[in-house]
Amino acid sequence: MNYDRIILELLDRVSSLEEEVKELKRNQNKVKDYQNDTNVNNDFGSSRDSYGRDTTKFILDGKRYGKGKLVHAIVDKYVSLNPNITASQLMLTFDRSLQGSYGVVRTLDDVKVNCSDYSRRFFTSPEYIIHTSTEDCVVCSQWGTFNIGNILARADQLGIEIQIIK
Repeated sequence: MNYDRIILELLDRVSSLEEEVKELKRNQNKVKDYQNDTNVNNDFGSSRDSYGRDTTKFILDGKRYGKGKLVHAIVDKYVSLNPNITASQLMLTFDRSLQGSYGVVRTLDDVKVNCSDYSRRFFTSPEYIIHTSTEDCVVCSQWGTFNIGNILARADQLGIEIQIIK
């Protein structure tokens, strides 16, 4: 057995994992910064309606969006940049942990079977259906200040630039 080679491979793996941890920490800080910026008691002037809800708007490719439609636009843009993507690949790219219990993207068939109020929780109108190379998918519409930062960080990882308007 060549222990020198094994040790070098392990050192490479450790180095790679350290880089991944640094990236995760950077993304976590971006999420925290967004959450702090949109806190009800902040001094940054985030948009709040009369009920105290965050109404911050976002700009992607020159168009203005609220949180839910922004997420749809991010997923739609990613699919347009990757036209041969499968539903499985899309759901891995926008994994469930970014949103919470509903997930970011699910197949249309899945939500019809497993989510009784899917038409309220997902963008299901024909113009909002995401067409992948394998199945039609839908994007979750349930976004707030505590999970939108996750998708903003993922968009940044994917090279999708978003401007926040407060």
